[in-house]
Amino acid sequence: MLDSLNSSKKIKIAIVAGEKSGDELGGPLMESLKNYFPNVSFIGVGGEKMKLQGLSSVFPMKKISVMGIIEPLLKIKELLSLRRNLKDFFLNEKPDIFIGIDSPDFNLPLSKYLKKELGLKSVQYVSPSVWAWRKGRIKKIERSVDSVITLFPFEEDAYIDSNVRVCYAGHPLAYRLNQNEKELIKTKEAKSVALLPGSRKSEITLLADEMIRTAKKLKTIDSSYKFYMPLSDKGHLDLINEPFEDWVEVSFNNSQEVLSKCQIGIITSGTATLEALLLRTPCVTLYKTNWLSYRIIKPLLSIENFSLPNLLSGNTFLPELLQDEVNSENIIESLNIIYSKGMDYYYKEFHKIHENLKAGSSETAANEISNLID
Repeated sequence: MLDSLNSSKKIKIAIVAGEKSGDELGGPLMESLKNYFPNVSFIGVGGEKMKLQGLSSVFPMKKISVMGIIEPLLKIKELLSLRRNLKDFFLNEKPDIFIGIDSPDFNLPLSKYLKKELGLKSVQYVSPSVWAWRKGRIKKIERSVDSVITLFPFEEDAYIDSNVRVCYAGHPLAYRLNQNEKELIKTKEAKSVALLPGSRKSEITLLADEMIRTAKKLKTIDSSYKFYMPLSDKGHLDLINEPFEDWVEVSFNNSQEVLSKCQIGIITSGTATLEALLLRTPCVTLYKTNWLSYRIIKPLLSIENFSLPNLLSGNTFLPELLQDEVNSENIIESLNIIYSKGMDYYYKEFHKIHENLKAGSSETAANEISNLID
């Protein structure tokens, strides 16, 4: 319940998201924060969802949307310049709190700087994947933020031996994508395949062509297959070299609509695999990065699985293909594994995970932030 102080208090919140999934989280969070602070204003960086809630982005979010190790190094001069500009901007604006949404390599140094220069409290919304690799980052997180808000229940365990304050909020998609399960399953198109190559340019460059090659082979095996490829930007078409066939239906910014109707998917690792789970679309998860990045990352990994559905389940119940394993033959073999187990097997597991992800979500996150401001 709002108290009279919060309802009249003017609050300025600095908030930074570095990619589409962060923007998807930022929009609902900002909406929930307005319930605690009706006179709130937002400054920082974000995408369309955050702009709808009143954010005027200091620069386009896509400028800091990079992944891996080598890719950020190639843009290091620009990234450091952008962060310096943000530091100066926030110092001048003097916000009441800083919220970094995901993008920890960009946001944590910013949090630490604002804490030192302004004594500002800060929140990292989305835990860095310390449970998967570079666990030593927890010390850096301790020095940089006042709270880490996690999306998934298994993430809390990574912080047990640390002084980091952790709040499990669940994932807002678990509420937003909460259709009638029986009706959702009933409307699935037979032999329909969702092809989701990711939202980053590097992901599309590395994976989209292989997805299209796989579609062509499947179409040769069975002409009744239907393929849908939702992209997040029309410019991403220029990154795909494999010739398109007219039976691959390309669309833009409608991945959830596509997943709702598709029976099965071939999906790049990330939030899209969670959307597939919530929309009852079993999928093969692919991950591929720059070869040098992978050679550096591989020895540091401390997990057996990388796809969100498998991490949330605690076992490898959906196929994953990593780096050199990503080819059309392996993708088709993985799809056959899914078909052989039967859709009901996956629907039961999806239902269980879906229920576990409902933990208050944006409202819980907003409450945690409100407590820090008070």
